[in-house]
Amino acid sequence: MAAPLLAKELAAIDGVSGGRLTVGFGIGVRPDDFVVDGLGNKGLGARIDRDLETYRSMWTGQPVGGGDNPGVPAGTREVPMLFGGMAPASFARMAKWGQGYVGGSAPAQFVAGHFEQARAAWKDSGRAGEPYLVALAYFALGDPDKGRASVGDYYAGAGDFTELAVSGVCGTPEMLKATTTSFADLGVDELIFNPGTDDVDDIKRLADAVL
Repeated sequence: MAAPLLAKELAAIDGVSGGRLTVGFGIGVRPDDFVVDGLGNKGLGARIDRDLETYRSMWTGQPVGGGDNPGVPAGTREVPMLFGGMAPASFARMAKWGQGYVGGSAPAQFVAGHFEQARAAWKDSGRAGEPYLVALAYFALGDPDKGRASVGDYYAGAGDFTELAVSGVCGTPEMLKATTTSFADLGVDELIFNPGTDDVDDIKRLADAVL
């Protein structure tokens, strides 16, 4: 999707939701992430930087594309952006454009260094305060084996990260609590538990374990 159109649609969603939208960005490693664009992954970092410039320009009311009128209504806010990734450019991009960093879906000891890199990039860029840090974890309490298989299939082809993601699937209440504590010790602001299966009863099991 063209950057101006995406910026306009994101602004519209943010508006109708009462300013509750937060957008996540990450380049990704799967080849099919780039099929629609038709350009492959060559120069992807530069392309996303240009797109981010367009988003910021539109959300702050600046005309884009050579026209005289802004592409979004007056009063549109800059939609908060969170960034993921492990390359140095990801942290620099987060510090320049974003409000925070999202760690990979892996155990706390693996992503701890990434959170520190995010904090360092934030400080080095002269940003005030701290970046908003979000951790991700999978859970599957009703059928842990099914959950691990599902996560393994999703991350198939991701190299060593596949095993890391699978090992982090919380299959017991005790592991859920330990994972929560581990990320709290890292000082993250938010921990998102993603279900590893379609068992809706797992939501209640999750709540019973951590609330």
